[in-house]
Amino acid sequence: MTQISRFTSEIVPISQRVTGDGDESAAPEGGGGFADYAFVSLHCLRIYLDTSYRMTIDLLKEMPQITGEIGLDAADLPSPSTLCK
Repeated sequence: MTQISRFTSEIVPISQRVTGDGDESAAPEGGGGFADYAFVSLHCLRIYLDTSYRMTIDLLKEMPQITGEIGLDAADLPSPSTLCK
């Protein structure tokens, strides 16, 4: 298990607890929005990786294990502008 994977496995449950979105799907379904815990987890990863929003999304597209821990697929990742907002 890599350091990024360990960090993600620790931050996702904390994000779910803090936002109260533990039972919600991370990816939008039927026109819905992303779960708050997914955004918090992605922001935490951005800070941990010390990268821009765009670079974070680009890196995560190549890390299916990490996105899977958040509950997302590479195709489900938000655009950098969505993450920035």
